[in-house]
Amino acid sequence: MSGNNITSTNNRTDSLTGLKSYAAFRQEVQAVIDSDEQGIVNGGYVLIYFDIMRFKVINDLFGTQEGDNFLVFMAQQITAIGGKGCIATRINSDRFALFAKKGREETDRDVQTFLQNVAEYPLPYEIICNMGIYVTKRVMKAEFMLDRAILAYSIIKGDYVKRYNYYDSSQRDAMLGEQEITSMMRAALADRQFVVYYQPQYNHTDGSLVGAEALVRWKHPKRGIIPPGVFIPIFEKNGFITELDLYVFDEVCAFIRRSIDHGNKTVPISVNISRRDIYKPDIVGVMESIRQKYDVPVDLLRIEVTESAIIDGVQQLNDVIDQLHKKHYIIEMDDFGSAYSSLNALKNIDLDILKLDLKFLADDKKESDKKHGGIILSHVVRMAKWLGFSVIAEGVEHMEQADYLLSIGCCNIQGFLYARPMPESDYTDLLKTAQLSKTMPAMHLISTMDADNFWDPKSLETLIFNNYVGGAVIFEYRSGDIEPLRINKKYIREIGGQFTEDHIMASEPLGMLDDLNKKIYIDMLERAIKSEQEEECETWRTYEGCKEPICVRSSVQLIGKSVDSYLFYAMIRNITAEKKAMEEIIHREKLFRAASEQVNIYYWEYDVKTKNMYPCFRCIRDLHLPDVVCNYPEPAIEMGIFPIEVADEYREIHKRIENGEKEIETVMPLTAARVPFKVRYTTEFDENGVPIRAYGSAAKI
Repeated sequence: MSGNNITSTNNRTDSLTGLKSYAAFRQEVQAVIDSDEQGIVNGGYVLIYFDIMRFKVINDLFGTQEGDNFLVFMAQQITAIGGKGCIATRINSDRFALFAKKGREETDRDVQTFLQNVAEYPLPYEIICNMGIYVTKRVMKAEFMLDRAILAYSIIKGDYVKRYNYYDSSQRDAMLGEQEITSMMRAALADRQFVVYYQPQYNHTDGSLVGAEALVRWKHPKRGIIPPGVFIPIFEKNGFITELDLYVFDEVCAFIRRSIDHGNKTVPISVNISRRDIYKPDIVGVMESIRQKYDVPVDLLRIEVTESAIIDGVQQLNDVIDQLHKKHYIIEMDDFGSAYSSLNALKNIDLDILKLDLKFLADDKKESDKKHGGIILSHVVRMAKWLGFSVIAEGVEHMEQADYLLSIGCCNIQGFLYARPMPESDYTDLLKTAQLSKTMPAMHLISTMDADNFWDPKSLETLIFNNYVGGAVIFEYRSGDIEPLRINKKYIREIGGQFTEDHIMASEPLGMLDDLNKKIYIDMLERAIKSEQEEECETWRTYEGCKEPICVRSSVQLIGKSVDSYLFYAMIRNITAEKKAMEEIIHREKLFRAASEQVNIYYWEYDVKTKNMYPCFRCIRDLHLPDVVCNYPEPAIEMGIFPIEVADEYREIHKRIENGEKEIETVMPLTAARVPFKVRYTTEFDENGVPIRAYGSAAKI
């Protein structure tokens, strides 16, 4: 049997971790309390409650054996910080408790050591443990001390920034047992003790208000504010959460109706539904009856799906979302990125908005971790846009965070930086003075390309991209910067083949262009954005490690755009050899022109089949011939270049060429001045001996 479940051979010890059983833990802690009451009163002991966030994920991703290994590791770390004489237990699967003789200062130091060791556990998954700590102040039963530690934990449950919390006297009135919470909840709902607060959402680009999230608070007449972390888990467990969610939905609809009736400004409000709600029969019908009762436009309501609902019932959730979409509700995923299931859910759940969890940029992270988090966050934002989702970042507390989010394309934010959750009256006042705008939209795909198929490695689109087109790349263009998203192997071959795909993807494409070529390329992109048609340009690029620059012909097509970014599909061809060959031809042409000026020669090419004549630059300049002379030599005779007395002779020369004569040479007067020239032709033949063209010259005698 897996150690994820408690197994014991003597009812005193957990067979997996070697820690005390919970019953033995309570007995031994109580014995210490009874024997050292003065030490208890003087704060000489602590009781710490440990809970591993999303321990089920470790089992699901890495197997129960790895889960057992981690539980053993946890037990070792807990007893290590407990020290000599400590008492530790595994309460159940992933919850532990420690009773130790130490003060708060020493506890702070030991807890930091514990968190560091857990963070460094060798798994490719971020393991987070939250703790509640009770420092003894008075003599009481062991289970009451544990209750206080659990209450301190419940206030920060699920918090990625604050990992541990101390119980203090200000929490005493809020310290309610589950049974007491349950006994009060229905009366509290009837007495309207549950109050809706609103936390505004802003566009950080211009500070405009784009929406708000409805959050519930319990204002008890005697105990004051009871933290949501205390009552929400209990309501989710006993099923009362659905009644509370529908109550909040009703309150929000009533508020929007009042706002409309009073002529106040309005923006969409997000309302949460929990995992329990999706299993309630006809939950969508009940919500619709509430909305219709207040005659609230559906575009002013958004339904926010909690992550636990996504983990516990994808199919059931999909059915509910499908019903909501048919009623034209917008669906949000809350805390995206906070669990392994979120990425997987994107391909299975039809969402409209992602709400990003800013744990990636948490203040307590090391600088290297923040850098990695920032990279992940930027790619999540880009991925969301590509998939057609709008993005809102919540938990934004600092200007640096908001500015960074804006720099990666996420301008919709929610958090203490702009506003804390506020009561209805304050939110109403805010609406009266705020500048309103809409949530930044998702990427709009211009082409008929199917985004899902394009990123499917087995799709026809991918097969064509990888094998049947030339060098190709998909990239994003935003604020004058370019970032490649996908390239094929032919792209690498086109630029010389000395680079890897990783090197290209990590490079700065505009960094290989000088100012002139950069302007040429950007101008092409801007033309494509304006015309939404294919545009081309040629640029010289200098790649790191290459001896010489290369010339690339680029053809780009805009395939998607949002307010602040653009998606392009580009084909490239390395035309360096062609350019160099052309430069050589031009160079030789210059030399030839100079030589022809010196020897006073005119030259041309004659196409036998079409009778087109292609004159040299001197013929064009001196004799005023066009670039192509059709039905040659008649136009030249008509212009008097070949005087009338030699016209028939010149016509006969061309008949001889057509009959296959290899070389012809004669002297005849040319131009109106009858200047004598030596006229010479050399004929070129195909593989069958048929004359195809002749090269003529006229040298002044």
